[in-house]
Amino acid sequence: MKFSVLAFAFLVLFTFRVQAQQRMHPDIAVAVNAIKGFEKTELQRDSSLHHPLRSQTESTFQARYTFYKKVATNLRAINKKTMSFEDEVNLELLDYRIQEELAEYEYQAYLNPLYTDTGFHAALADEGSATLRTKKDAEQYLILLQDIPRFMRENIQLMRKGISLGITQPREVLNGYETSYTQHIVEAPEQSVFWKPFATKPAAIPEAEWLALQNTAKTVISKDVISSYQKLKVFFDQEYLPKARATLGATGFPNGKAYYEERVQHFTTTKLSSEEVYQIGLQEVSRIRAEMDKVIRDVKFKGDFKAFVSFLRTDPQFHPKTGDELLKDAAFIAKTIEGKLPALFGKLPRQPFTVVAVPEYLAPNYTSGRYSGAPISSKQAGEYWVNTSNLPNRTLYTLESLTLHEAVPGHHLQKSLTQELPNVPEFRRTLYINAFGEGWGLYSEYLGHEMGMYKDPYSLFGRLTYEMWRACRLVIDVGIHTKGWTRDQAVTYLADNTALSLLEVNTEVNRYILWPGQALAYKMGELKIKEMRGKAEAALQADFDVRAFHDMVLSNGTVTLTILEKMTDRFIKEQQEKAKKKKA
Repeated sequence: MKFSVLAFAFLVLFTFRVQAQQRMHPDIAVAVNAIKGFEKTELQRDSSLHHPLRSQTESTFQARYTFYKKVATNLRAINKKTMSFEDEVNLELLDYRIQEELAEYEYQAYLNPLYTDTGFHAALADEGSATLRTKKDAEQYLILLQDIPRFMRENIQLMRKGISLGITQPREVLNGYETSYTQHIVEAPEQSVFWKPFATKPAAIPEAEWLALQNTAKTVISKDVISSYQKLKVFFDQEYLPKARATLGATGFPNGKAYYEERVQHFTTTKLSSEEVYQIGLQEVSRIRAEMDKVIRDVKFKGDFKAFVSFLRTDPQFHPKTGDELLKDAAFIAKTIEGKLPALFGKLPRQPFTVVAVPEYLAPNYTSGRYSGAPISSKQAGEYWVNTSNLPNRTLYTLESLTLHEAVPGHHLQKSLTQELPNVPEFRRTLYINAFGEGWGLYSEYLGHEMGMYKDPYSLFGRLTYEMWRACRLVIDVGIHTKGWTRDQAVTYLADNTALSLLEVNTEVNRYILWPGQALAYKMGELKIKEMRGKAEAALQADFDVRAFHDMVLSNGTVTLTILEKMTDRFIKEQQEKAKKKKA
Protein backbone atom coordinates (compact mmCIF):
# COMPACT_ATOMS: atom_id res chain seq x y z
CA MET A 1 0.00 0.00 0.00
CA LYS A 2 1.25 3.50 -0.78
CA PHE A 3 0.84 6.05 1.98
CA SER A 4 2.94 8.98 3.17
CA VAL A 5 6.17 8.18 5.02
CA LEU A 6 4.74 9.49 8.29
CA ALA A 7 1.50 7.53 7.94
CA PHE A 8 3.43 4.38 7.05
CA ALA A 9 5.69 4.73 10.08
CA PHE A 10 2.66 5.21 12.28
CA LEU A 11 0.87 2.14 10.98
CA VAL A 12 3.98 -0.06 11.41
CA LEU A 13 4.18 0.95 15.07
CA PHE A 14 0.53 0.22 15.78
CA THR A 15 -0.61 -2.53 13.44
CA PHE A 16 0.55 -5.41 15.66
CA ARG A 17 -1.13 -3.96 18.75
CA VAL A 18 -4.42 -3.35 16.95
CA GLN A 19 -4.44 -6.79 15.36
CA ALA A 20 -3.75 -8.44 18.69
CA GLN A 21 -6.51 -6.58 20.52
CA GLN A 22 -9.12 -6.37 17.78
CA ARG A 23 -8.11 -9.33 15.60
CA MET A 24 -8.64 -7.46 12.38
CA HIS A 25 -7.69 -8.68 8.94
CA PRO A 26 -4.12 -7.40 8.34
CA ASP A 27 -5.05 -5.26 5.33
CA ILE A 28 -7.97 -3.68 7.19
CA ALA A 29 -5.73 -3.00 10.19
CA VAL A 30 -3.22 -1.30 7.89
CA ALA A 31 -5.96 0.94 6.46
CA VAL A 32 -7.37 1.78 9.90
CA ASN A 33 -3.97 2.74 11.21
CA ALA A 34 -3.11 4.71 8.09
CA ILE A 35 -6.26 6.78 8.75
CA LYS A 36 -5.24 7.19 12.38
CA GLY A 37 -1.82 8.35 11.27
CA PHE A 38 -3.23 10.79 8.73
CA GLU A 39 -5.67 12.29 11.21
CA LYS A 40 -2.99 12.50 13.89
CA THR A 41 -0.78 14.39 11.44
CA GLU A 42 -3.63 16.82 10.74
CA LEU A 43 -4.16 17.39 14.46
CA GLN A 44 -0.45 17.94 15.01
CA ARG A 45 -0.36 20.46 12.16
CA ASP A 46 -3.32 22.39 13.54
CA SER A 47 -1.91 22.23 17.06
CA SER A 48 1.44 23.62 15.91
CA LEU A 49 -0.45 26.55 14.36
CA HIS A 50 -2.55 27.00 17.55
CA HIS A 51 -5.66 26.00 15.63
CA PRO A 52 -7.83 23.93 17.99
CA LEU A 53 -10.66 24.35 15.47
CA ARG A 54 -9.95 22.19 12.43
CA SER A 55 -8.68 23.74 9.23
CA GLN A 56 -11.43 24.54 6.71
CA THR A 57 -9.36 25.47 3.67
CA GLU A 58 -9.90 24.01 0.23
CA SER A 59 -6.39 22.58 0.26
CA THR A 60 -7.24 20.70 3.46
CA PHE A 61 -10.33 19.13 1.91
CA GLN A 62 -8.38 18.27 -1.24
CA ALA A 63 -5.63 16.59 0.80
CA ARG A 64 -8.23 14.57 2.73
CA TYR A 65 -9.86 13.48 -0.51
CA THR A 66 -6.55 12.41 -2.08
CA PHE A 67 -5.64 10.38 0.98
CA TYR A 68 -9.03 8.66 1.38
CA LYS A 69 -9.19 7.92 -2.35
CA LYS A 70 -5.96 5.93 -2.01
CA VAL A 71 -7.26 4.07 1.03
CA ALA A 72 -10.50 3.21 -0.81
CA THR A 73 -8.54 1.87 -3.79
CA ASN A 74 -6.48 -0.38 -1.54
CA LEU A 75 -9.53 -1.67 0.32
CA ARG A 76 -11.14 -2.74 -2.95
CA ALA A 77 -8.13 -4.97 -3.64
CA ILE A 78 -8.62 -7.02 -0.46
CA ASN A 79 -9.52 -10.68 -1.01
CA LYS A 80 -12.82 -11.19 0.84
CA LYS A 81 -13.18 -14.93 0.24
CA THR A 82 -11.33 -16.05 3.35
CA MET A 83 -12.44 -13.16 5.51
CA SER A 84 -14.25 -13.74 8.82
CA PHE A 85 -17.72 -12.32 9.35
CA GLU A 86 -16.31 -9.83 11.87
CA ASP A 87 -13.91 -8.54 9.24
CA GLU A 88 -16.69 -8.34 6.67
CA VAL A 89 -18.41 -6.00 9.10
CA ASN A 90 -15.21 -4.02 9.72
CA LEU A 91 -14.55 -3.67 6.00
CA GLU A 92 -18.06 -2.56 5.06
CA LEU A 93 -18.24 -0.02 7.88
CA LEU A 94 -14.81 1.36 7.12
CA ASP A 95 -15.73 1.69 3.47
CA TYR A 96 -18.98 3.44 4.46
CA ARG A 97 -17.03 6.02 6.42
CA ILE A 98 -14.52 6.53 3.61
CA GLN A 99 -17.22 6.91 0.95
CA GLU A 100 -18.78 9.72 2.98
CA GLU A 101 -15.43 11.55 2.95
CA LEU A 102 -15.15 11.09 -0.81
CA ALA A 103 -18.72 12.16 -1.56
CA GLU A 104 -18.35 15.37 0.46
CA TYR A 105 -15.51 16.44 -1.81
CA GLU A 106 -16.75 15.03 -5.12
CA TYR A 107 -20.12 16.79 -4.80
CA GLN A 108 -18.54 19.86 -3.16
CA ALA A 109 -20.82 19.63 -0.14
CA TYR A 110 -18.07 21.16 1.99
CA LEU A 111 -18.80 24.48 0.26
CA ASN A 112 -22.24 24.49 1.92
CA PRO A 113 -21.62 24.17 5.71
CA LEU A 114 -25.10 25.26 6.85
CA TYR A 115 -27.98 23.19 8.23
CA THR A 116 -31.45 24.00 9.50
CA ASP A 117 -30.68 24.11 13.24
CA THR A 118 -26.92 24.38 13.18
CA GLY A 119 -23.91 25.09 11.02
CA PHE A 120 -20.23 25.79 11.55
CA HIS A 121 -21.03 29.08 13.36
CA ALA A 122 -23.85 27.75 15.54
CA ALA A 123 -21.97 24.62 16.58
CA LEU A 124 -19.24 26.82 18.05
CA ALA A 125 -21.63 27.80 20.83
CA ASP A 126 -21.34 24.25 22.20
CA GLU A 127 -17.87 25.27 23.39
CA GLY A 128 -19.58 27.59 25.86
CA SER A 129 -20.54 24.54 27.92
CA ALA A 130 -16.87 23.79 28.69
CA THR A 131 -15.95 23.22 32.33
CA LEU A 132 -12.77 24.91 33.54
CA ARG A 133 -11.03 23.18 36.44
CA THR A 134 -7.45 24.40 36.12
CA LYS A 135 -5.51 27.37 34.79
CA LYS A 136 -4.42 25.24 31.84
CA ASP A 137 -8.09 24.49 31.01
CA ALA A 138 -8.80 28.22 30.95
CA GLU A 139 -5.77 29.01 28.80
CA GLN A 140 -6.68 26.30 26.29
CA TYR A 141 -10.25 27.59 26.12
CA LEU A 142 -8.94 31.09 25.42
CA ILE A 143 -6.77 29.73 22.61
CA LEU A 144 -9.88 28.15 21.11
CA LEU A 145 -11.78 31.45 21.29
CA GLN A 146 -8.85 33.24 19.66
CA ASP A 147 -9.04 30.75 16.79
CA ILE A 148 -12.66 31.63 15.95
CA PRO A 149 -11.78 34.54 13.58
CA ARG A 150 -9.60 32.25 11.44
CA PHE A 151 -12.24 29.49 11.50
CA MET A 152 -14.94 31.96 10.43
CA ARG A 153 -12.79 33.41 7.63
CA GLU A 154 -12.06 30.00 6.17
CA ASN A 155 -15.72 28.97 6.19
CA ILE A 156 -16.76 32.26 4.62
CA GLN A 157 -14.20 31.67 1.86
CA LEU A 158 -15.70 28.23 1.22
CA MET A 159 -19.20 29.72 1.05
CA ARG A 160 -18.02 32.43 -1.33
CA LYS A 161 -16.85 29.75 -3.73
CA GLY A 162 -20.14 27.92 -3.18
CA ILE A 163 -22.02 31.07 -4.17
CA SER A 164 -20.00 31.33 -7.40
CA LEU A 165 -20.92 27.73 -8.27
CA GLY A 166 -24.58 27.88 -7.24
CA ILE A 167 -23.96 25.74 -4.16
CA THR A 168 -25.92 27.50 -1.43
CA GLN A 169 -28.96 26.82 0.68
CA PRO A 170 -32.28 28.01 -0.83
CA ARG A 171 -33.15 31.63 -0.01
CA GLU A 172 -36.76 30.65 0.65
CA VAL A 173 -35.96 28.73 3.84
CA LEU A 174 -33.42 31.14 5.32
CA ASN A 175 -35.95 33.56 6.82
CA GLY A 176 -35.26 33.58 10.54
CA TYR A 177 -31.91 31.86 10.11
CA GLU A 178 -30.20 35.06 11.20
CA THR A 179 -30.97 34.25 14.84
CA SER A 180 -28.31 31.53 14.66
CA TYR A 181 -25.62 34.22 14.50
CA THR A 182 -27.19 37.50 15.68
CA GLN A 183 -27.80 36.03 19.15
CA HIS A 184 -24.02 36.01 19.61
CA ILE A 185 -23.67 39.72 18.80
CA VAL A 186 -24.05 41.08 22.32
CA GLU A 187 -23.05 44.38 23.93
CA ALA A 188 -20.98 42.98 26.79
CA PRO A 189 -18.77 39.86 26.94
CA GLU A 190 -20.61 38.68 30.04
CA GLN A 191 -23.79 38.36 27.94
CA SER A 192 -22.16 35.89 25.57
CA VAL A 193 -22.63 32.13 25.87
CA PHE A 194 -18.86 31.92 25.47
CA TRP A 195 -18.46 33.69 28.83
CA LYS A 196 -20.25 30.93 30.76
CA PRO A 197 -17.08 28.91 31.58
CA PHE A 198 -15.67 32.05 33.23
CA ALA A 199 -18.76 32.79 35.32
CA THR A 200 -17.71 30.57 38.24
CA LYS A 201 -14.20 30.42 39.68
CA PRO A 202 -12.65 26.93 39.91
CA ALA A 203 -11.34 26.13 43.38
CA ALA A 204 -7.91 25.21 42.01
CA ILE A 205 -7.16 28.69 40.58
CA PRO A 206 -6.01 31.46 42.94
CA GLU A 207 -8.16 34.59 43.02
CA ALA A 208 -5.59 36.91 41.43
CA GLU A 209 -4.91 34.52 38.53
CA TRP A 210 -8.63 34.00 38.01
CA LEU A 211 -9.31 37.74 37.78
CA ALA A 212 -6.50 38.05 35.23
CA LEU A 213 -7.98 35.20 33.19
CA GLN A 214 -11.43 36.78 33.33
CA ASN A 215 -10.06 40.10 32.09
CA THR A 216 -8.31 38.34 29.23
CA ALA A 217 -11.53 36.47 28.43
CA LYS A 218 -13.49 39.73 28.23
CA THR A 219 -10.99 41.11 25.74
CA VAL A 220 -10.90 37.92 23.66
CA ILE A 221 -14.69 37.53 23.56
CA SER A 222 -15.11 41.16 22.46
CA LYS A 223 -12.22 41.29 19.99
CA ASP A 224 -12.31 37.78 18.54
CA VAL A 225 -15.72 36.22 19.15
CA ILE A 226 -18.32 38.99 19.00
CA SER A 227 -16.50 40.76 16.16
CA SER A 228 -16.37 37.48 14.20
CA TYR A 229 -20.14 37.10 14.44
CA GLN A 230 -20.54 40.74 13.42
CA LYS A 231 -18.45 40.07 10.30
CA LEU A 232 -20.47 36.92 9.63
CA LYS A 233 -23.67 38.99 9.77
CA VAL A 234 -22.25 41.43 7.24
CA PHE A 235 -21.35 38.51 4.97
CA PHE A 236 -24.85 37.06 5.19
CA ASP A 237 -26.56 40.43 4.71
CA GLN A 238 -24.41 41.64 1.81
CA GLU A 239 -23.29 38.48 0.02
CA TYR A 240 -24.92 35.19 0.98
CA LEU A 241 -28.62 35.98 1.37
CA PRO A 242 -28.87 38.17 -1.76
CA LYS A 243 -27.20 35.45 -3.86
CA ALA A 244 -28.68 32.31 -2.25
CA ARG A 245 -30.23 30.09 -4.90
CA ALA A 246 -33.87 30.40 -5.90
CA THR A 247 -34.31 26.66 -6.47
CA LEU A 248 -35.47 24.43 -3.59
CA GLY A 249 -34.40 20.85 -4.27
CA ALA A 250 -30.96 19.26 -4.48
CA THR A 251 -31.38 19.03 -8.24
CA GLY A 252 -30.70 22.78 -8.19
CA PHE A 253 -27.06 22.03 -7.35
CA PRO A 254 -24.47 21.33 -10.07
CA ASN A 255 -24.77 17.60 -10.79
CA GLY A 256 -27.67 17.72 -8.34
CA LYS A 257 -29.62 14.68 -9.57
CA ALA A 258 -26.61 12.38 -9.13
CA TYR A 259 -25.86 14.01 -5.77
CA TYR A 260 -29.36 13.31 -4.46
CA GLU A 261 -29.37 9.69 -5.61
CA GLU A 262 -26.04 9.24 -3.85
CA ARG A 263 -27.58 10.78 -0.70
CA VAL A 264 -30.55 8.39 -0.93
CA GLN A 265 -28.27 5.36 -1.00
CA HIS A 266 -25.98 6.80 1.66
CA PHE A 267 -28.73 7.52 4.17
CA THR A 268 -30.72 4.33 3.53
CA THR A 269 -27.63 2.10 3.03
CA THR A 270 -29.54 0.40 0.20
CA LYS A 271 -29.35 0.35 -3.58
CA LEU A 272 -32.88 1.74 -3.87
CA SER A 273 -33.59 4.67 -6.17
CA SER A 274 -35.36 7.78 -4.95
CA GLU A 275 -38.48 6.74 -6.87
CA GLU A 276 -38.57 3.35 -5.13
CA VAL A 277 -38.28 5.07 -1.75
CA TYR A 278 -41.08 7.45 -2.76
CA GLN A 279 -43.43 4.57 -3.60
CA ILE A 280 -42.67 2.86 -0.27
CA GLY A 281 -43.55 6.15 1.42
CA LEU A 282 -46.93 6.35 -0.31
CA GLN A 283 -47.75 2.78 0.78
CA GLU A 284 -46.79 3.49 4.39
CA VAL A 285 -48.79 6.73 4.50
CA SER A 286 -51.88 4.84 3.34
CA ARG A 287 -51.42 2.03 5.87
CA ILE A 288 -50.80 4.30 8.86
CA ARG A 289 -53.70 6.59 7.95
CA ALA A 290 -56.09 3.65 8.30
CA GLU A 291 -54.79 3.02 11.85
CA MET A 292 -55.16 6.70 12.74
CA ASP A 293 -58.73 6.75 11.46
CA LYS A 294 -59.49 3.76 13.71
CA VAL A 295 -58.31 5.66 16.81
CA ILE A 296 -60.56 8.59 15.89
CA ARG A 297 -63.51 6.20 15.65
CA ASP A 298 -62.59 4.51 18.94
CA VAL A 299 -62.67 7.79 20.89
CA LYS A 300 -66.03 8.57 19.25
CA PHE A 301 -64.87 11.95 18.02
CA LYS A 302 -67.54 13.82 16.09
CA GLY A 303 -65.68 15.19 13.12
CA ASP A 304 -63.27 14.23 10.36
CA PHE A 305 -59.51 13.69 10.48
CA LYS A 306 -58.74 17.36 9.95
CA ALA A 307 -61.04 18.40 12.78
CA PHE A 308 -59.51 15.83 15.14
CA VAL A 309 -55.99 17.05 14.38
CA SER A 310 -57.11 20.66 14.94
CA PHE A 311 -58.58 19.58 18.30
CA LEU A 312 -55.26 18.04 19.35
CA ARG A 313 -53.27 21.08 18.23
CA THR A 314 -55.42 23.64 19.99
CA ASP A 315 -56.96 22.09 23.13
CA PRO A 316 -54.94 23.21 26.21
CA GLN A 317 -55.13 19.74 27.81
CA PHE A 318 -52.62 18.46 25.24
CA HIS A 319 -49.97 21.12 25.84
CA PRO A 320 -47.61 21.74 28.78
CA LYS A 321 -48.16 24.88 30.84
CA THR A 322 -44.54 25.29 31.86
CA GLY A 323 -41.14 24.04 30.78
CA ASP A 324 -40.68 22.31 34.13
CA GLU A 325 -43.94 20.41 33.63
CA LEU A 326 -42.74 19.18 30.25
CA LEU A 327 -39.37 18.10 31.65
CA LYS A 328 -40.96 16.32 34.62
CA ASP A 329 -43.40 14.45 32.38
CA ALA A 330 -40.55 13.42 30.09
CA ALA A 331 -38.47 12.24 33.07
CA PHE A 332 -41.38 10.23 34.51
CA ILE A 333 -42.04 8.54 31.17
CA ALA A 334 -38.34 7.74 30.79
CA LYS A 335 -38.19 6.20 34.26
CA THR A 336 -41.32 4.16 33.59
CA ILE A 337 -39.80 2.80 30.38
CA GLU A 338 -36.55 1.90 32.15
CA GLY A 339 -38.49 -0.38 34.48
CA LYS A 340 -39.79 -2.34 31.48
CA LEU A 341 -36.48 -2.79 29.64
CA PRO A 342 -35.39 -6.10 31.26
CA ALA A 343 -38.35 -7.86 29.65
CA LEU A 344 -37.07 -6.95 26.18
CA PHE A 345 -33.28 -6.74 26.58
CA GLY A 346 -30.71 -9.09 28.02
CA LYS A 347 -27.97 -6.47 28.07
CA LEU A 348 -28.38 -2.90 29.30
CA PRO A 349 -25.75 -0.11 29.31
CA ARG A 350 -23.81 1.06 32.35
CA GLN A 351 -23.97 4.73 31.38
CA PRO A 352 -26.92 6.68 32.83
CA PHE A 353 -28.74 9.57 31.19
CA THR A 354 -30.56 12.65 32.38
CA VAL A 355 -33.38 14.84 31.05
CA VAL A 356 -32.58 18.50 30.28
CA ALA A 357 -33.96 21.38 28.24
CA VAL A 358 -32.60 22.11 24.77
CA PRO A 359 -30.03 24.93 25.18
CA GLU A 360 -31.61 28.35 24.69
CA TYR A 361 -29.29 29.31 21.84
CA LEU A 362 -30.54 26.32 19.81
CA ALA A 363 -34.17 26.05 20.89
CA PRO A 364 -35.99 28.43 18.47
CA ASN A 365 -35.12 26.45 15.32
CA TYR A 366 -34.62 23.08 16.99
CA THR A 367 -36.67 19.88 16.93
CA SER A 368 -38.90 18.81 19.85
CA GLY A 369 -36.16 16.69 21.36
CA ARG A 370 -32.88 14.97 20.70
CA TYR A 371 -30.32 12.75 22.39
CA SER A 372 -26.91 14.19 23.21
CA GLY A 373 -24.43 11.50 24.14
CA ALA A 374 -21.28 11.66 26.21
CA PRO A 375 -18.07 9.62 26.02
CA ILE A 376 -18.37 6.65 28.33
CA SER A 377 -15.02 7.57 29.89
CA SER A 378 -16.19 11.10 30.76
CA LYS A 379 -17.73 12.35 33.98
CA GLN A 380 -20.97 13.21 32.19
CA ALA A 381 -24.15 11.24 31.62
CA GLY A 382 -25.96 11.07 28.32
CA GLU A 383 -28.59 13.79 27.90
CA TYR A 384 -32.14 13.52 26.59
CA TRP A 385 -32.90 17.05 25.38
CA VAL A 386 -36.51 18.28 25.44
CA ASN A 387 -37.43 21.57 23.77
CA THR A 388 -39.16 23.80 26.32
CA SER A 389 -39.43 26.86 24.07
CA ASN A 390 -42.71 27.95 22.47
CA LEU A 391 -44.82 25.74 24.78
CA PRO A 392 -48.15 26.17 22.90
CA ASN A 393 -46.48 24.20 20.09
CA ARG A 394 -45.15 21.37 22.32
CA THR A 395 -47.49 18.39 22.49
CA LEU A 396 -47.92 16.02 25.44
CA TYR A 397 -49.59 13.29 23.37
CA THR A 398 -46.33 12.72 21.45
CA LEU A 399 -44.09 12.73 24.52
CA GLU A 400 -44.10 8.96 25.03
CA SER A 401 -42.96 8.38 21.46
CA LEU A 402 -40.34 11.11 21.69
CA THR A 403 -38.92 9.60 24.89
CA LEU A 404 -38.87 6.05 23.54
CA HIS A 405 -36.99 7.29 20.47
CA GLU A 406 -34.49 9.75 21.93
CA ALA A 407 -33.83 8.15 25.34
CA VAL A 408 -34.68 4.51 26.04
CA PRO A 409 -34.71 2.09 24.40
CA GLY A 410 -33.77 4.38 21.53
CA HIS A 411 -30.64 6.43 21.10
CA HIS A 412 -29.30 6.29 24.66
CA LEU A 413 -29.48 2.51 24.79
CA GLN A 414 -28.05 2.00 21.31
CA LYS A 415 -25.23 4.55 21.54
CA SER A 416 -24.18 3.65 25.08
CA LEU A 417 -23.99 -0.07 24.28
CA THR A 418 -21.92 0.73 21.21
CA GLN A 419 -19.34 2.45 23.40
CA GLU A 420 -19.11 -0.69 25.56
CA LEU A 421 -18.45 -3.09 22.70
CA PRO A 422 -15.32 -5.20 23.30
CA ASN A 423 -12.76 -6.03 20.62
CA VAL A 424 -13.96 -3.67 17.89
CA PRO A 425 -11.91 -1.04 16.06
CA GLU A 426 -12.12 2.36 17.68
CA PHE A 427 -13.66 3.97 14.58
CA ARG A 428 -16.75 1.81 15.06
CA ARG A 429 -17.38 3.13 18.57
CA THR A 430 -17.98 6.63 17.22
CA LEU A 431 -19.47 5.74 13.82
CA TYR A 432 -23.14 6.59 13.33
CA ILE A 433 -25.18 5.28 10.42
CA ASN A 434 -28.53 7.04 10.20
CA ALA A 435 -30.47 4.13 8.68
CA PHE A 436 -29.57 1.94 11.64
CA GLY A 437 -29.55 4.51 14.46
CA GLU A 438 -32.70 6.37 13.42
CA GLY A 439 -34.34 3.15 12.29
CA TRP A 440 -33.70 1.78 15.79
CA GLY A 441 -35.16 4.95 17.29
CA LEU A 442 -38.38 4.58 15.31
CA TYR A 443 -38.53 0.84 16.05
CA SER A 444 -38.18 1.77 19.73
CA GLU A 445 -41.35 3.85 19.43
CA TYR A 446 -43.08 0.74 18.10
CA LEU A 447 -41.76 -1.25 21.09
CA GLY A 448 -43.83 1.03 23.31
CA HIS A 449 -46.78 -1.23 22.49
CA GLU A 450 -45.03 -4.29 23.90
CA MET A 451 -44.09 -2.32 27.01
CA GLY A 452 -47.68 -1.42 27.73
CA MET A 453 -47.24 2.27 26.89
CA TYR A 454 -49.81 4.21 24.85
CA LYS A 455 -52.67 3.34 27.23
CA ASP A 456 -54.18 6.74 26.48
CA PRO A 457 -55.74 6.70 22.97
CA TYR A 458 -54.39 10.20 22.37
CA SER A 459 -50.85 9.01 23.09
CA LEU A 460 -51.49 6.12 20.70
CA PHE A 461 -52.54 8.66 18.09
CA GLY A 462 -49.36 10.55 18.96
CA ARG A 463 -47.30 7.44 18.21
CA LEU A 464 -49.08 6.97 14.91
CA THR A 465 -48.48 10.65 14.17
CA TYR A 466 -44.77 10.12 14.74
CA GLU A 467 -44.75 7.05 12.50
CA MET A 468 -46.77 8.90 9.86
CA TRP A 469 -44.32 11.80 10.15
CA ARG A 470 -41.46 9.46 9.18
CA ALA A 471 -43.50 7.89 6.37
CA CYS A 472 -44.36 11.35 5.03
CA ARG A 473 -40.65 12.12 4.96
CA LEU A 474 -40.15 9.49 2.26
CA VAL A 475 -42.70 11.24 0.11
CA ILE A 476 -41.78 14.84 0.93
CA ASP A 477 -38.00 14.51 0.74
CA VAL A 478 -38.11 12.87 -2.67
CA GLY A 479 -40.88 15.23 -3.76
CA ILE A 480 -38.82 18.31 -2.91
CA HIS A 481 -35.53 17.08 -4.29
CA THR A 482 -36.62 15.33 -7.51
CA LYS A 483 -40.23 16.21 -8.31
CA GLY A 484 -40.27 19.98 -8.02
CA TRP A 485 -42.44 20.19 -4.90
CA THR A 486 -42.82 23.67 -3.43
CA ARG A 487 -42.31 24.38 0.24
CA ASP A 488 -46.04 25.09 0.68
CA GLN A 489 -46.85 21.75 -0.94
CA ALA A 490 -44.57 19.95 1.50
CA VAL A 491 -45.96 21.84 4.52
CA THR A 492 -49.53 21.05 3.49
CA TYR A 493 -48.78 17.36 3.01
CA LEU A 494 -47.18 17.00 6.45
CA ALA A 495 -49.80 19.13 8.21
CA ASP A 496 -52.71 17.25 6.58
CA ASN A 497 -51.38 13.81 7.48
CA THR A 498 -50.07 14.28 11.04
CA ALA A 499 -50.96 15.95 14.33
CA LEU A 500 -47.57 17.62 14.60
CA SER A 501 -47.83 21.25 15.67
CA LEU A 502 -47.62 23.73 12.82
CA LEU A 503 -44.34 25.02 14.26
CA GLU A 504 -42.90 21.51 14.07
CA VAL A 505 -44.28 21.04 10.56
CA ASN A 506 -42.52 24.16 9.30
CA THR A 507 -39.29 23.36 11.15
CA GLU A 508 -39.30 19.84 9.73
CA VAL A 509 -39.90 20.87 6.14
CA ASN A 510 -37.01 23.33 6.33
CA ARG A 511 -34.85 20.51 7.64
CA TYR A 512 -35.68 18.26 4.67
CA ILE A 513 -34.86 21.05 2.25
CA LEU A 514 -31.55 21.92 3.90
CA TRP A 515 -30.39 18.34 4.53
CA PRO A 516 -31.19 16.25 1.43
CA GLY A 517 -31.81 12.55 2.02
CA GLN A 518 -31.23 12.34 5.78
CA ALA A 519 -34.95 12.18 6.55
CA LEU A 520 -35.24 8.93 4.55
CA ALA A 521 -33.16 6.96 7.06
CA TYR A 522 -35.78 6.60 9.81
CA LYS A 523 -38.56 4.73 8.06
CA MET A 524 -36.30 2.67 5.85
CA GLY A 525 -34.29 1.53 8.86
CA GLU A 526 -37.35 0.73 10.95
CA LEU A 527 -38.92 -1.28 8.12
CA LYS A 528 -35.75 -3.37 7.81
CA ILE A 529 -35.56 -4.07 11.56
CA LYS A 530 -39.22 -5.11 11.58
CA GLU A 531 -38.63 -7.25 8.50
CA MET A 532 -35.68 -8.98 10.20
CA ARG A 533 -37.70 -9.59 13.35
CA GLY A 534 -40.52 -11.10 11.29
CA LYS A 535 -38.02 -13.30 9.48
CA ALA A 536 -36.55 -14.54 12.77
CA GLU A 537 -39.97 -15.13 14.32
CA ALA A 538 -41.14 -17.13 11.30
CA ALA A 539 -37.99 -19.27 11.26
CA LEU A 540 -37.73 -19.88 15.00
CA GLN A 541 -41.40 -19.81 15.99
CA ALA A 542 -41.63 -21.05 19.62
CA ASP A 543 -37.85 -20.81 19.98
CA PHE A 544 -37.85 -17.08 19.19
CA ASP A 545 -36.50 -15.03 22.10
CA VAL A 546 -37.17 -11.30 21.74
CA ARG A 547 -34.47 -10.41 24.28
CA ALA A 548 -31.89 -12.39 22.31
CA PHE A 549 -33.07 -10.79 19.07
CA HIS A 550 -32.70 -7.26 20.41
CA ASP A 551 -29.30 -8.04 21.89
CA MET A 552 -28.24 -9.37 18.50
CA VAL A 553 -29.44 -6.25 16.66
CA LEU A 554 -27.35 -4.04 18.96
CA SER A 555 -24.40 -6.43 19.23
CA ASN A 556 -22.26 -4.79 16.53
CA GLY A 557 -23.04 -1.17 17.20
CA THR A 558 -24.13 0.89 14.24
CA VAL A 559 -24.25 -1.12 11.00
CA THR A 560 -25.60 -0.92 7.48
CA LEU A 561 -28.91 -2.60 6.71
CA THR A 562 -27.03 -5.12 4.54
CA ILE A 563 -24.95 -6.15 7.54
CA LEU A 564 -28.07 -6.32 9.72
CA GLU A 565 -29.61 -8.81 7.34
CA LYS A 566 -26.48 -10.99 7.45
CA MET A 567 -26.48 -10.75 11.25
CA THR A 568 -30.09 -11.91 11.36
CA ASP A 569 -29.38 -14.92 9.14
CA ARG A 570 -26.51 -15.92 11.45
CA PHE A 571 -28.72 -15.38 14.49
CA ILE A 572 -31.42 -17.65 13.10
CA LYS A 573 -28.92 -20.40 12.34
CA GLU A 574 -27.32 -20.14 15.79
CA GLN A 575 -30.68 -20.19 17.58
CA GLN A 576 -31.82 -23.20 15.58
CA GLU A 577 -28.65 -25.08 16.50
CA LYS A 578 -29.14 -24.20 20.18
CA ALA A 579 -32.73 -25.41 20.05
CA LYS A 580 -31.65 -28.72 18.50
CA LYS A 581 -29.05 -29.31 21.21
CA LYS A 582 -31.54 -28.46 23.90
CA LYS A 583 -34.09 -30.94 22.55
CA ALA A 584 -31.52 -33.70 21.91
